[in-house]
Amino acid sequence: MSLISTQAGETGLVLEHFFPVRPALIAEVAAAPALPLQTFSEPKSKGKAFLMSLLLPGLGERYCGAARKSELFMGTEIALWLGYAGFITYREWREDEYHSYAVAHAGVDPAGKTETYYIDISNYADIDAYNAAKLRQRNLADYYKDVDANYWKWESDAHRVRFDQMRLSAARADNRATFVLGAIFANHLISAIDAVWSVHRHNSKLAQRLDWDMRLGDGMIQPKVSFSLQVRL
Repeated sequence: MSLISTQAGETGLVLEHFFPVRPALIAEVAAAPALPLQTFSEPKSKGKAFLMSLLLPGLGERYCGAARKSELFMGTEIALWLGYAGFITYREWREDEYHSYAVAHAGVDPAGKTETYYIDISNYADIDAYNAAKLRQRNLADYYKDVDANYWKWESDAHRVRFDQMRLSAARADNRATFVLGAIFANHLISAIDAVWSVHRHNSKLAQRLDWDMRLGDGMIQPKVSFSLQVRL
């Protein structure tokens, strides 16, 4: 026989089938304990998911079972960090290259020199031309008073131009590394927000979840098998 029953907030479907069994099995079946009610999952915490993905993109998505999005955010994070490391390595290599180039072709002493100094020597043939320009501009703040310590004189204008190209190449790599850092921050933030949304969807699905319960035996002469499905609305 079959029975369909409805209760407040719950719809249940119970199927019962009676069948004869050997007397020796009656006591064993009747005494069998009911299997516990099984559920699909537990509700997840939005705050926990947010913090997990803020720390490591994709971790909050994995926490609530969104495996594909988790792999996407984690893969993006790895790619961005590899890109950042690549740009930083290239920048450092180009910096070493143009520093050595200035020593070889302009007689520069690299000790204690700032990036501003290297910008200055890329724009003037020698320190005398630079200081003369600052005097004309009445810009004594940027005037190199210690000529010996800050001396440079390019062998040719072609060497100066080549130096400037190497310096600009390093500067572009540094700018791109900074941009990638911004993208890494954005990836963390976007993943954290997406993790909250993923938890919201996960918990919403739990509002309409399917539970099942199976019981064997009723303690009567003939045992019964009862199987029920419940959908919580």
